[in-house]
Amino acid sequence: MRKCLIAAVMLSAAVVFASCERNDNSVPECNLAISMGSDGNTVRVSVAPSDESVDYLYGIIMEDDYAALGEDGLVAYINELISKGAELKQGSSSELYSDLFWHTRYYAFAAQVNDGTVYGTPVVESIRTYRPYVEFAPEGVLIAPYAVSDNGLWVVGNYDDGVAPNSYIYDVRRDNLTIVPSTVLYDVTDDGVAYGRDNVVPVIVKDGQINTLPAPEGAAQTVFYGVSPDGNTAVGSTRDEMWNEKAIIYENGTLSNLTGTDLGGNTPVNIIAKGIGSNGNIAGYLTDFDYYVELGCLWLGASHEFDLFPKEYMTEFNEDMGAWTKRYGDLEMHISPNGKFLSAWVYVTESWESQPQYAYVYDIEGEKMYEVSDNAYDCWRPCVVTSDGLLFLADTPDGVSSQPYVYDFNTGKVETFKDYASATWGYSSEEAIFEGSVLAVSDDASVIVGNYTDESNFYTTIYFMPEK
Repeated sequence: MRKCLIAAVMLSAAVVFASCERNDNSVPECNLAISMGSDGNTVRVSVAPSDESVDYLYGIIMEDDYAALGEDGLVAYINELISKGAELKQGSSSELYSDLFWHTRYYAFAAQVNDGTVYGTPVVESIRTYRPYVEFAPEGVLIAPYAVSDNGLWVVGNYDDGVAPNSYIYDVRRDNLTIVPSTVLYDVTDDGVAYGRDNVVPVIVKDGQINTLPAPEGAAQTVFYGVSPDGNTAVGSTRDEMWNEKAIIYENGTLSNLTGTDLGGNTPVNIIAKGIGSNGNIAGYLTDFDYYVELGCLWLGASHEFDLFPKEYMTEFNEDMGAWTKRYGDLEMHISPNGKFLSAWVYVTESWESQPQYAYVYDIEGEKMYEVSDNAYDCWRPCVVTSDGLLFLADTPDGVSSQPYVYDFNTGKVETFKDYASATWGYSSEEAIFEGSVLAVSDDASVIVGNYTDESNFYTTIYFMPEK
């Protein structure tokens, strides 16, 4: 595996003071000041008390554990440390915490201690460990990402060594790449549970264990393409021996079908669920019974109400050419992490000589369509849409792009990913390679995953945007 490229970035936190109010004349009033600095995944915490004779305790807690403490849990946590004999400090002190999780917020606390318990209100400050870029490409392996979890802490993708289809799960916090044999994994939850298929049945991979689910009767292959961030709902399709496909949904341990109708009100030839947003919206596409073309579709919210969402845009049909003036949606169907936006291709039939295809963004809540309809972007491929409706594009209809591009429907402009990252996030990593395609984004778009290729390898690239 290529060694991860890591840039050390110094972050600093503001000094914070908290007053310790005096209960009686025997307890001095004291201010505790915390400062924090981070160099990659190493954090230094320094504490300076205003009165060097008082006892105090300090330490750090990672974000998951801190959240679990609740609003009033910090004092109880510190008191428990004191009761177990944690070393108290006097005067100024400093400690370096190394080999911490990556891309994780840590909370430093300092609390004055009197008579074996916390006195006053603890001081709390936080900082996030950070590295701007990761790149890996095992020698002789075709490797490409499929998805990143909404929280940006897990990435899944393809790992093809030429012998069997395999997948990988990348743990961002631990910088650890795990190979999962004989599977294709398409999506991953915020807890790192991956969903996909083996050669025949759907699989769920948790803690390195491959769990297979029984497929519907008569199915030749069943697959999960998408899963909600909490893991409560997974969607995909099942294919029979005649290659006819039906959309499926997995909820509460039960596998069932998602249904819908085409433009003529018929049962489609095929219907497939491709992805799910955190709000429960499900994106997919179907094959029209009469015309045998792919159209975009949608199942809304917890009720999974079906909607052939571009129907109102497909009102003109050219009988001579046997095509709609515009046709929306096909295999390149994507849904934003929050489930508010869709993206795919629109096929435009102007004449026999002119039939361009453009990418589009569809605002589900606003029911508005935004097309990248400049001829300069004909056949540019939609790759992923963010929770703000930004669309990442590839400059080729298939394969790997020369570099990623970003379309903003608010301005109607297309710019390079490098320019977007610099202007929006202040991102400027010297190690980062701005080539290829962006294929997945976290919910807040602070973790952006792509791939590129050179003469010998395919590379998975992960860009970590700094905090705004």
